Amino acid sequence: MTNGSRFQSRGFTLNYFDLLNKGGRHLGSLDISLQSWRHTISAFGGFDTADFTLVDTESAVDDWAINGLGRKIVVTDEALSPIWEGFVDSVTLTRGGLSLTYGPLTDIANKIFSIYSGVDTSVFPPVIGARKRSPTFNDLESQATWGIWPYILSLAGVTDSNADLLVTMYMKEHHYPEKSTAFSFSGGQGTLTVKCLGWYNTLVHPYNYTVSTPVFTTITNRFQQIILAQPNAGWISTDFANLQNNSTSVVAYQNDDQKAIEQIKGYTAMGDASNNRWLFGIYEDRKAYHYPVSNQIDYFIYLSDPEQRILDRNNAQVPSWRLRPGKWAFFADFMPGLGSPNAQLEHDPRAVLIESVTFDMRVPIEFSITGGHNSQYEQKSAKLGLRGVSV
Repeated sequence: MTNGSRFQSRGFTLNYFDLLNKGGRHLGSLDISLQSWRHTISAFGGFDTADFTLVDTESAVDDWAINGLGRKIVVTDEALSPIWEGFVDSVTLTRGGLSLTYGPLTDIANKIFSIYSGVDTSVFPPVIGARKRSPTFNDLESQATWGIWPYILSLAGVTDSNADLLVTMYMKEHHYPEKSTAFSFSGGQGTLTVKCLGWYNTLVHPYNYTVSTPVFTTITNRFQQIILAQPNAGWISTDFANLQNNSTSVVAYQNDDQKAIEQIKGYTAMGDASNNRWLFGIYEDRKAYHYPVSNQIDYFIYLSDPEQRILDRNNAQVPSWRLRPGKWAFFADFMPGLGSPNAQLEHDPRAVLIESVTFDMRVPIEFSITGGHNSQYEQKSAKLGLRGVSV
């Protein structure tokens, strides 16, 4: 059975839509023509990466190669439940030994300013001055086609005019998706490989919030503020019902031009007031989720099970493509002599806190998980302002 027919036999459907800034209308769906599908869901970010290979008529493949970049992708199962959602970041067409790649979309830069240190050339040797910020330059044509992709160019020791010149030059070279080619004589059927990213990867805008007096807010409120400031309205939903209330207090002031996603990662690392770990991700319908990691066993796996099933707490089977990070998996027949699960799951070798889940139809065992630990150290360190703490 080919991967394409396996995709169809499970009732999976890949729906694709026009770019969101062009209305996001439904363009079609794929099932039997898909030769592969793989996706990853991560504890931070939610729907993370995906890729698929398409074998179809020459005109259909060419359409994807020319027009596929930026398309919204939603894959559903037989219950019509989304199992992954994101956008096309790059496409690679291979035919007769010629390989043509468009993208990545996320390398576009069409709203740019620079942060730079000025230089005083009236003295010798020239003196590097204070930190400066250039005006913001926009390519409106590119933005209308591909959406707004902000970028901050970092420079050192340049004059004001040269800083502006370098910004405009950089934008000229990066305002549209790049095209790259490779060629060697070979045969074989033409294929199209599509690489996708989850929507959290669009949160690349710098976010600042300046006030004259000290102001504090909560992590949950800050997430809302950051998302509401997105330059592409509606790319990330403003339905915040799934942002659970994390009342951890943080300083509202922000004036470092830090990317939104970097700020969100830093706030997520703080956890809650009790230093419990929380997660952040963009999931179904491009909605943001913020919630604490589980404190109980969510999935039971038996290594000896010939059917390789995953069971929930009610002993019902969980399809592998519905596994989610931030939950505990317990290998029930591993080290049976240990008896009942340890009340502190992080100390039980049979339990793993899922950091990421990968579902891959190209391999016989279609899913894999990577696990981490549940420690309060990272959360406390983030609150104390230590650098290099990740989630």
